[in-house]
Amino acid sequence: MKKLIAFVFAFIILTGIFNVYAAENSTVISKDEAISIVKEKLGDIKYDSENIQYREFTNKDSVWILSYTKNDVFENTTVTVDAKTGEIIRYNFISDFKGSKSLKRSDAKKIAEEFLDKVQPNNLGKYKYDANYKNDSYNEYGFKWRREENGVVFLYDTINISVDKKTGLVTHYTYDWTDGDLPTLKNVIDINEATKLFKEYLKPRLVYTVIYNRNKGDVKLVYVSPSPQYMINAYTGDIIDMNGNAVKLSTPNDVEIKMYIEPTIKKTPVDKDEAFKIAAKYAGSDYELKDTAYIEKYGGLNLKVWTFSWNKLNGIGYLHVAVNADTGNVVDILKSSKSDFNVSISRETALNKAESFVRENFKEILPYIDFEFNNANQINGNIYGYYFVFPLKHYNIPFINNGITVDVDGDGNISSYTYKNYDIPYPKPVNIMNQDDITIKYLKVCNFSLKYYKTTKGIIPVYTVDDPVESSLIDAKSGEIIKPY
Repeated sequence: MKKLIAFVFAFIILTGIFNVYAAENSTVISKDEAISIVKEKLGDIKYDSENIQYREFTNKDSVWILSYTKNDVFENTTVTVDAKTGEIIRYNFISDFKGSKSLKRSDAKKIAEEFLDKVQPNNLGKYKYDANYKNDSYNEYGFKWRREENGVVFLYDTINISVDKKTGLVTHYTYDWTDGDLPTLKNVIDINEATKLFKEYLKPRLVYTVIYNRNKGDVKLVYVSPSPQYMINAYTGDIIDMNGNAVKLSTPNDVEIKMYIEPTIKKTPVDKDEAFKIAAKYAGSDYELKDTAYIEKYGGLNLKVWTFSWNKLNGIGYLHVAVNADTGNVVDILKSSKSDFNVSISRETALNKAESFVRENFKEILPYIDFEFNNANQINGNIYGYYFVFPLKHYNIPFINNGITVDVDGDGNISSYTYKNYDIPYPKPVNIMNQDDITIKYLKVCNFSLKYYKTTKGIIPVYTVDDPVESSLIDAKSGEIIKPY
C-alpha cells in the first residue's frame, strides 16, 4: 500500500498535475545547490534511484522536488525545496520498515524538535509550539507550531511534523510562510463585537453526518460550524469568504426537532434482476450498461447494495445507480452530461433552476428536503457553473450526506446531479446540547480571536478560530471537537 501511495505521489510530481510550467530561470537556486542543501540539512539519504524535478507555479513560486527510493526495504523520501529561498518546505518519508518501539508523546516531541533544528527555517523564531494541538493518528503523533506576531496568530502559517510511534522516524514535515507587510491593527472591531456577529451569522448548525474511522462509517448527530468557509473582517465587520469577498448570510436558527417527521422507508429485499429494473428507470434508451456490482459495505456503511453504471451512447454522459439489496430503495444516483463552461447566468437564476429540477423530479420526498440550506451556505462551485446542495431532513434535522446536489452550467442547464438517501438507522436527537451552549463552548475551546489571514487581495486581520477546517465538527452530545475521518 505504501508503495502505491509513493507511486501516486511520484506520478503527480512527474506529470505536473499542479498548475505549473517547468522552465528554469536565473533567479532561482540550481539543481546542484538544492541537492547540497538537502544533504547539508538532512544528511546522506540512502537510495537506489532518484528523481529530481523543478516546478515553477503560475503565482511565480518555484520549487525543487527531490525524490529518493531505496528498494531492499522499500523507502521513499521526498523533499521539496523553495527554489528562491533554499528552504526545505516539505518532507515526506514512506517505508516498509515496521518498528517495535512504543514511543511516548513527549519522546516523539523531542524527535520533532531535533528535526526542526536540522531543517532550521529562516523564520523559526516567529513560530510558537501549540501545546493544545493534538492530531494524533493510530500510527503517528502530530505536532504543530504557529506563526505569531504582535501577539496575533497568522492563520495557516504553520509548521507541522509527524513522528511514527513505532519507528521514531519523522514521516511528514510542512513549513508555510506568507511574505508581505503585516496590516495595522488600529481601528479593528473588538472581540465582543466579533463574537456577537459570530453568534448571529456563524453559529454552528445541528446536522446528521457520516463520520469515518478506519474506513468504517457511522452516522452521528453533530453541530457543524461554517468557519472553514467564512470569517469576519476585523476592519469592517463583514462576513467574508476564503477569498476575502463580503457575503450576505441568513441567520441560522436553531433546528426545531420534530420527532414525528421521518421519511417512510419501505423494506422489500431485491435480487440483481429486480434491482436492475428499479435502477434502469433512470437510464433511458440512449444509455448503455457498462458495469454491475454487489457491495456489502457501501460508502463504508452497513449497507448492502446492487450498483449499475451506464455510459451515454451518443455524446457525453454517465449514470450510476445504487439500490439497497435489503429494502429495494434507491440510495444513490449520480448522473452527469455535457456542460457549457461559459457562465452567463446569475447565482439566483441558477438556484431557481436547481430548485425547480428538484421539485419536479423528487416529489415524493419534498416534505423532507431542506430548501433553505443554500441561502445560509453560498456554495458557488467553480467558474464553470454553480453547485447547490439540498439535504434531506430526519426529525427535521438536515443530513448533509443524504440529499440532492445539483450542478447548473453557465447556460442554465442541469449538467449533473446526485441523490443519496442512505436508508439506515440514525441516532435519535435526544440528550443533546442546544445551539447557544455549543456556540459558547466552541468559541472558547477553538480560541476565537483576532488572526492575520492572506486573501487574494492581501493580508488582513480577521476573527476566526485557530483551525477552521479541523475544528468544524462538534459532537452534539458532548460538545467535543471531532474528526470527520
